[in-house]
Amino acid sequence: MPPRLKKQTTVNYLRKLEKACEWLGLERGRARDYLRLLNEFYEDHLRSEKHILSYYESYEIVEMYEFWKIRTGDFPGLYGKLREACRSGPVLREGENLSSSSNRPRNDAFGFLMAGKFLGAGICVESVEKVPSRSVTAMSEPVSNADFSFSWKGASIDVECKRIHSRTALLKRAKEARRQIERGGRCGIIAIDCSKLYRPSGTLLEADSMTRAENDQSEWLEADIMPEVSRILPKAHAPSQTPSVLGFVLYSRIPAMTATGVLDSKGSDLRRSDCISSFLVVRNRFCPDPSVLQEIHRLLVSR
Repeated sequence: MPPRLKKQTTVNYLRKLEKACEWLGLERGRARDYLRLLNEFYEDHLRSEKHILSYYESYEIVEMYEFWKIRTGDFPGLYGKLREACRSGPVLREGENLSSSSNRPRNDAFGFLMAGKFLGAGICVESVEKVPSRSVTAMSEPVSNADFSFSWKGASIDVECKRIHSRTALLKRAKEARRQIERGGRCGIIAIDCSKLYRPSGTLLEADSMTRAENDQSEWLEADIMPEVSRILPKAHAPSQTPSVLGFVLYSRIPAMTATGVLDSKGSDLRRSDCISSFLVVRNRFCPDPSVLQEIHRLLVSR
């Protein structure tokens, strides 16, 4: 059955996506394609793969808009980078070509999304994609080369963000992020988008409830992904050294059709489109302050 939304939810979501396109000044490109596809889905009942997945694919753009619409003024120069990340790139993840740079905007978008989530959780983000916040500029602090950095209890912490396209790339990209943090010379966290590893291309998750789907996704991150990325964390620690990698934030977001509890005229349970997201933190056991990742996780999931 094709995904469905309650009418008011549909109207509200399309309005948010339209506002996101207007805010970004986009008359064409990826974000506008989603708006067109969703209108065709609901008004013209078109059911191609692009039409069915456009709600899920556009969700990241709506989230970025909601996180950043009142905050870009604090990061002069970031607006253009956000605009490009939402304008360019293939419409579907399935259309990404790993041998070209066409998926760079979508990779950048993950970093912007994570930085926005940190800001939305009340965490003080200092810089994003080498664009410092006004507060950092005023203090003449050096700008981090990381995807973004944030302040925590007086210390600056870097975050390197990676989108994983295949299982074979998981450990390779985690090691790459570790090297980037080590070159930066200060402590850091690795954020990994594992979404593409969770579902076969072109599919939707059938779920009885969002809660059950979120729990299943979290259990998968813990059982399948955490042991793999933990391999790059140290097995021993010299007391005189502070570990460079404090740990991981593992993230996954998938398209789903969840039960609404409402029956149609034939007695079948109506389904609606949802985006199921889960976070899991993996802490370096030699991290001097174990509360850092625990508290960040609490803030991210409670916002």
